[in-house]
Amino acid sequence: MPGDPLNDVQHLHADAAKTRPGGRTARVREAVIDATIAELGEVGYAALRIDAVAERAGVNKSTIYRRWGTKTGLVSTALIERRGDLVPPADTGSLRGDLIELLKGIRVGLHTPWIAALVRETGLRTTDNADLYELLDKFWPARFRTSGAIFERAIERGELPAGSDPGFLLEMLSGPLYFHLLMLGRPLDDEFLERTADFILTGAQARSSPNSP
Repeated sequence: MPGDPLNDVQHLHADAAKTRPGGRTARVREAVIDATIAELGEVGYAALRIDAVAERAGVNKSTIYRRWGTKTGLVSTALIERRGDLVPPADTGSLRGDLIELLKGIRVGLHTPWIAALVRETGLRTTDNADLYELLDKFWPARFRTSGAIFERAIERGELPAGSDPGFLLEMLSGPLYFHLLMLGRPLDDEFLERTADFILTGAQARSSPNSP
């Protein structure tokens, strides 16, 4: 589906089984996906083990290996199944409104256990986390492209000057939340979100000012 932030990880989806809605195969699949998301939230990606997922789901680990192949394949499937947890940003009709709604969505994500676990494990690339980045290199850029639509709409409405960089603005918008919560341990209250949105809005619109270089 166009615009879906997880379309780009479909190639990692190793579940080739033919499922019947409501049948045993569907129930097993749901149990395994739920167990995978729960394990991600509790132990993170690096420590996630197929054995633990199988035990939590009440299935044999051979079932998981046969249908999903690898941990990366299993986790990518789980992310695809839970794409509803990462909805595209709302169109409020104004850039400020869109910024605040996007920030609220990021806040929800940072307090969602499985998303928070992936965020915490994101760091310098090493051989030890290569398989994690195999997934994240498709997951995060796709999410960024979807979220960046708010800036493209703003350019079309004339709220931002032509040539504005949606990717850069999105990094500037989301960065303070990660630092504020993960580094400083401070709450992401509505006031902080609004201050962040207003700061980015002012900076993003500065290029259209008559006094801008």
